[in-house]
Amino acid sequence: MILKRDIIILFVVAFVSLILAISVQKSDVRTTNNEINTLAAGSELRFDDIQNISIRRDGIHLEFEKNEGAWRQVLPFPLRMDPSSMLAIIESVQGVQVFGDLTEQSSDDVLGLGESADFIVLSDGDHAEKFILGRKTLGGRAYAKIDGGVPVLVSQSLHRRAIDMDYRLWRDVRLFPDFAIDGNRIRRDVNGDRLLIERIEGRWEMREPVSVQVDQEMLTEWVGTLAAARVGMYVVDEPSDVAMFGLEFPSATFTVADRNGNEHSLWIGGRVSAGSQDRYVMISESPVIFRMRMDALKQLFPVPEMFIDSTGSEVSKFDVKQIVLRMDGNELKVTRNIDRWIDENGIQADDASIDSLLSWILETRPASVAIAQYPRDREVASVTLVGYDMVPLDTVRIALDASEQWILENGDNVLRLHPTESGAALNPFR
Repeated sequence: MILKRDIIILFVVAFVSLILAISVQKSDVRTTNNEINTLAAGSELRFDDIQNISIRRDGIHLEFEKNEGAWRQVLPFPLRMDPSSMLAIIESVQGVQVFGDLTEQSSDDVLGLGESADFIVLSDGDHAEKFILGRKTLGGRAYAKIDGGVPVLVSQSLHRRAIDMDYRLWRDVRLFPDFAIDGNRIRRDVNGDRLLIERIEGRWEMREPVSVQVDQEMLTEWVGTLAAARVGMYVVDEPSDVAMFGLEFPSATFTVADRNGNEHSLWIGGRVSAGSQDRYVMISESPVIFRMRMDALKQLFPVPEMFIDSTGSEVSKFDVKQIVLRMDGNELKVTRNIDRWIDENGIQADDASIDSLLSWILETRPASVAIAQYPRDREVASVTLVGYDMVPLDTVRIALDASEQWILENGDNVLRLHPTESGAALNPFR
């Protein structure tokens, strides 16, 4: 009796499993059919080679072009676009599913597919296809058709992407996206104070407010910050009057240029509100006002002193053949002879003292740096460094300020301030 019951149970389980398997197989077939049945299934477009996208939505005409791998908006005004957003639009067109033909014949106007309908046109350079987007209906469905084709019922995915989504979100939000690779010049003006830095033969050099060598590592890090800087919240496109945003006469400008001389400027205007430090800003080549947080703007406007190479000279002590030290009205000249230093009389000098002096003026980093006029009246000594060709390489002037900080300067009006005790490097020569 028990055996008969077990057989019945096994039969029931096998029958249920068979029904489930058939159901899953039918579901897979339906899914496959839905994936195949797309609005663009019969199109000749090469979706991997799309070069132009044209969209009409709510009476606004947007046009985008791809040139050398980069997407730009060309209508209603030029603007860089985010490549992933452009790809998402193309994929939305390519993947929009068709759920079936219409069972009842209706006019295009009734379905929202008439002359005033929204549409998106894709072109790969050889073929162009116009996808007309009609009214949305219940259950996540909408009406659409390919120009010249019949209306069908589709998913709302393309409508949501191309028509409903804020198109400003498709823009490239980076301020200077290519600067890390192609950047060649940085010019910054704040209330008349200018910072000018240029890249010459791969090395960055400061030209204003002083002409001086810069810390390459620090400058390279800042260049990376510039390349990653992003716009804030969009405020308005094509404003009728920029004066109301404080941008008729910007309080500050930030301009970068690439190796071909192409410039891109960021104009900084007035405060967004009385209780906020955020500013209205605008990029020179695009009529778009947006706002940026002050902490983001501060990254673009650090003090110039932070980029200055803080050592007293760019000369390496290993390139020095001769040293001329002038102090207290006297002049001491020592010359390197293989691995030791000798004076003008051929007497060996104190190598440790010479090395300590060179390390101080050429390698020791100061406590602080200031751009200011060198206090010639407080000069204590000067050190002229001569190369192996017996041509002077540099002269470092040494002064002592009123607070007994040592000042090292080599003619660039950059004062490198060292603590009092560091002047001990001069004691052996007094």
